[in-house]
Amino acid sequence: MCAREKISYLKGLIDGQNLADTPESQKFYKALVDSLDSLAEAIEDHENLHQDLNDYLEQLDEDVSEIEDELDLLLEDEDDYDEDDDEYDYEEFDEEEYASVKCPYCEEGFYFEPALYEEDEDLVCPHCGKGFKVPEPN
Repeated sequence: MCAREKISYLKGLIDGQNLADTPESQKFYKALVDSLDSLAEAIEDHENLHQDLNDYLEQLDEDVSEIEDELDLLLEDEDDYDEDDDEYDYEEFDEEEYASVKCPYCEEGFYFEPALYEEDEDLVCPHCGKGFKVPEPN
């Protein structure tokens, strides 16, 4: 039986057994039941808050578990890392495929791969986010 049910039972006992037969006792029992109702409401608020916090903690626990799993995978990949792979990546990188450009808006320089852009396509600066025409190769 929850607090609200017990209060309702007590109120029924007071009414059923005619305990509040004088104005003073009626006032006393009404104040008693009102106080118990207030306490029951406060308890329900705390239970709701507790449930919300519990739900939040469960979500955090799931998120942390996912991060731990991803970290474990990264550490496994790092353990499998072969130094020869690093050399292979550098061999695949062809500097001639990339061009250096300076953004006309923020004047920051960056590299891009001209073959990936159409003639009329704008190049977007990774620093300021503004677009501009791909410059002609020199």
